[in-house]
Amino acid sequence: PAAPLARLLASFESRGCSSGSYRATIDPSWMQGQTTYGGLSAALCLEGARRLMSDDAHPLRSATVCFVGAAGGPVDIEASVLRRGKATSFVNSALMSKTKAGDMACATSCTFLFGAARPKSSIDARLLPPLPSLPGPSECEPIFHGFPPLGEALYPPLFTQHFEALLAAGAPPAAGAADADLRIWVRHKGGDDSGGVPNVAAEVALLALADMAPPAACSLFAAEAPVSSATWHINVLDAPDPEPYPGGWWLLRTRAEHAREGYSSQDMEVWGRGGPVAVGRQCVAIYA
Repeated sequence: PAAPLARLLASFESRGCSSGSYRATIDPSWMQGQTTYGGLSAALCLEGARRLMSDDAHPLRSATVCFVGAAGGPVDIEASVLRRGKATSFVNSALMSKTKAGDMACATSCTFLFGAARPKSSIDARLLPPLPSLPGPSECEPIFHGFPPLGEALYPPLFTQHFEALLAAGAPPAAGAADADLRIWVRHKGGDDSGGVPNVAAEVALLALADMAPPAACSLFAAEAPVSSATWHINVLDAPDPEPYPGGWWLLRTRAEHAREGYSSQDMEVWGRGGPVAVGRQCVAIYA
């Protein structure tokens, strides 16, 4: 059977009303509380941007994502080119979903930067500190080991059924921990050894996975409590063909540096076999 992400993208189609207008249907299994999992919403926006750019798209270099409102069920994706240059292009893409009043409103807004490699650049600096020694996937337990069955509590969210996620270091959600620094092995269910998903563009599959880790601040919670991503900025470092660890695994790191007044600021990293693949920043609303 097709991987869950591939099945969902099979519903992606042009609306025909104008260039850059698409429609898709989000299965309830991709929900996180009352809205769609943010990584999937961003990935759908990226799919729309890539289809609009067609064969002119350079590799994805950066994305800025705002999670504006709730989304689910039938959604529209509206993509438009802000600038198309020889080396770089900027594309806006918005996911529109029906509100309780019945009208369509923006639920997720994205701006993507696509950029060609610059062969004349002589700089090759990879300065992120190396990862510490960590247990491999075969030595780790699922991050939600011991939690109630899916759908019976806040954790684990429904969308997590579409990923394999193993805790490599740090405390799981609702552990009442003093530190908020998680490292998690993650791969798509139905994915392949390339770390991607058959019939899905590699950068779309990567974006759908990169937000999968629970916000690091969840480790600080004494009990389960809702969280909601507000903004997310991610830079792709190793475009266009990053290499995963053996077995198609990626290592996600998320670290909360500050949590006060109901908001957490965290940084995020995606690591592959050759080093860091992507880095990001995120603002998360927390209700603990």
